[in-house]
Amino acid sequence: MIITRPAVAFALLLICASSPADVPTDKLRGDIAEVLDALGDRDLLPVTIVMKEQVSPAELMELRHFQPKARRRQAVIEQLRGLANQTQANLLTLLDERADTGQADDINPLWIHNLVNADVTRAVALEIAARDDVRYVHRDVHLPAEDLLLTVPATPSLGSGTPTCGLTLIQAPDVWQQYGITGAGIVVGVIDTGVGRGHADISKRLWRNPLEIPGNGIDDDNNGFVDDVQGWYFSKGNGDIRDGQGHGSHVSGTVAGDGTGGTACGVAPGARIMALKSDLDFGAEGEVWSMMQYGVANGADILTASLGWPHKNNPDRATWRSVCENTIAAGVVVIYAGGNEGKGNAPDNIRTPGDVPDVITVGAVHCNDEITNFSSRGPVTWQNVPPYNDHPYPPGLKKPDVAAPGNNTISHGMFTGYKAMSGTSMATPHVAGVAALLLQADPSLDHFGVRNHLYTTAVDLGSKGQDNRYGWGRVDALAAVTQSLAAGNYCAAKSNSCGGVPIVWTDGNASVSSSAAFWVTAANMPAQSVTMLVYTDQGTATVPALGGNLCLASFARTVPVQAVGTPGLCDAIARIDMNAFGAGALGGAPAGYLQIPGTTVYAQFWARDSKNSFSTLLTGAVSYTIAP
Repeated sequence: MIITRPAVAFALLLICASSPADVPTDKLRGDIAEVLDALGDRDLLPVTIVMKEQVSPAELMELRHFQPKARRRQAVIEQLRGLANQTQANLLTLLDERADTGQADDINPLWIHNLVNADVTRAVALEIAARDDVRYVHRDVHLPAEDLLLTVPATPSLGSGTPTCGLTLIQAPDVWQQYGITGAGIVVGVIDTGVGRGHADISKRLWRNPLEIPGNGIDDDNNGFVDDVQGWYFSKGNGDIRDGQGHGSHVSGTVAGDGTGGTACGVAPGARIMALKSDLDFGAEGEVWSMMQYGVANGADILTASLGWPHKNNPDRATWRSVCENTIAAGVVVIYAGGNEGKGNAPDNIRTPGDVPDVITVGAVHCNDEITNFSSRGPVTWQNVPPYNDHPYPPGLKKPDVAAPGNNTISHGMFTGYKAMSGTSMATPHVAGVAALLLQADPSLDHFGVRNHLYTTAVDLGSKGQDNRYGWGRVDALAAVTQSLAAGNYCAAKSNSCGGVPIVWTDGNASVSSSAAFWVTAANMPAQSVTMLVYTDQGTATVPALGGNLCLASFARTVPVQAVGTPGLCDAIARIDMNAFGAGALGGAPAGYLQIPGTTVYAQFWARDSKNSFSTLLTGAVSYTIAP
């Protein structure tokens, strides 16, 4: 066999790399060098192998401009997956060869960050670390559930028969009643121990993979998971999402429990839960990254997790930051608990990944708005974590970001009934539920948009402004949703009574001086009585109008519009000349803002439904700016 010079050099390097001391120190991260020294020759160690080539944050930032969000998500996935496919092939071949001789096992390539998780022997770990295409190797830190899940012991509860104090404190029921917003249409990926899917309050709130046929043993949607009907059990590799521990059921209930059993626990009782289940008896970093990747690939709008790794256990903080940032770049909202370490030990008190700068990190308060004694305090620093090396301490980066109720929180038992639990584990799903309400109010929001509404409407507690106990303050669902609606962000389109979704567009130039028509037109509408709502982003108000609570900003005027079409069919076309209407040529008394150049105006069509009320939303808003 002929060996080329590069191959000879590589072979010599492998021979030399017989101990951790022979490998450059920056290629063995965390405590893996010490662990390898103590490892037997045939023992397998779970490791994270981070590839040298990574998609840069700048590249992903450019993809944030892709709209709609689904297109942006797909663009991010394609970019990340494409690089992983290009760069991991040789490493995976090597690992497969080592697996044949018992030196490797549980090989799991990921693209959410360009890495491979695997169990390998000491010799293979060193061999891999010496490769030019590998940036570094890190021990995949496994922790038992009692060290990973952020709760204190549970107590039984009969439930109150009314909304929990946490829901009342953050004014979630007011959002449901005033705006009709419940998180409908939003998918929340809950990274936890599964869900008590037989519980009456959650059984109808589970996500359904639309292309998967239950129990046929086939990967119907070709996503790499067989029979993942409502989520996935990552520890065992199957679709059984039933909770065997109780933590996940409690968390899911706080996100989306609908109160069927008598007690309203869920902040967003119209949302859907995508169950991302792990045993968490010995929770692995790589397993949670796989859960996040699944959520991104399969349409989760929000990913929430009530767990975290203490810094003393040497988690791979750099990879955590990249995984979270890449997930956020895809348009997904990422929320993690801050920890139950209380005060002291700064800047290492907030757990990973709650310490990631862009993650929405949650602290816990009592229902009287006092911080709990267990809620982890910031700040955090990344000054010694390459390649970031930012947020030097002191002063460090302030964390948590927001707080929510998390003491004696009533939520679901594993099968039936309710129980009280405490921890930042319980506070975090409150925030995930508020995020779901915000996304229904404005589906265009991404992680940063949701975060902005949470921050700017939080009830400021503790020191003025952001601090290291409460963050920006305790979340206020009503204030956040109201602000979102008042900012000129409106509901998405819904199907009409004929099963279709109308389209709406504009023609011409909106101008206060033009005599030419400026048409706002909608097609694929039922040929019935139609009205158009006209409004701007000026002012705030809930919008009860003509029998329906409309998910809009400040309501200005309804305009009767003639729809031309066949009665009983969705073939009508409705249009209105907004220039003529603004000038008063169509009768009535149009609002003055329609004659102010520079004002952005929104228009939305509604029509009578089968109950003869104007409560069926037919289109999302179109917007235009009035010209001189």
